[in-house]
Amino acid sequence: MFSPLMISLLTLLAFFQFKLILKHRKWIYILAWIAVILLALTPSLSLLAPFKKGYVGFSFFYIVMMAGALPVGWKLTKRLKAVRAPYSIVGFIFLLVHPLSFANKILTANIAIPWFGLLSFIIMIPLFITSYMFVRRRMKPSTWGKLQRFAYISYALLFVHIILNATTAQNRVTTILLALIYILSKFLFVFKKK
Repeated sequence: MFSPLMISLLTLLAFFQFKLILKHRKWIYILAWIAVILLALTPSLSLLAPFKKGYVGFSFFYIVMMAGALPVGWKLTKRLKAVRAPYSIVGFIFLLVHPLSFANKILTANIAIPWFGLLSFIIMIPLFITSYMFVRRRMKPSTWGKLQRFAYISYALLFVHIILNATTAQNRVTTILLALIYILSKFLFVFKKK
């Protein structure tokens, strides 16, 4: 149940403070990297569970996804789209905590390789790099657009990964509901566009 709460808070933050986020995004990236390093150095704190389980990173990514699925004319959509790049970058930075916290167990064969999650993560890497404006400016808009389409594959794999690896039935149901909301919103968006 952590993700819906985090998604709601991040949505409110984007709606009311999108200008502040855009103005200070470089500092936000630096703070996110510092936070990830501190999280890596203090792995035993129970407060870190939402980061280690990937809920925080996923919450950022869910807003990035929904920004491309909501009606274009809404004020909310415009403000979510405004913070899409910063949210995707911060989301990936925080998501790093998740594979790092399970890497040792996977490498020592204590748990099976989560292929859906691994593939989603690998696809996210070039998307993450090209989300930085200084990288994006050096790319052709058409090339950047084609690359970003891989995000849909990453989203699908991410949902499957979370559903298959949910630790509770409540988390599984919540993830399925979030996936259905996104799919329905995206379908309606594409339908209206056509």
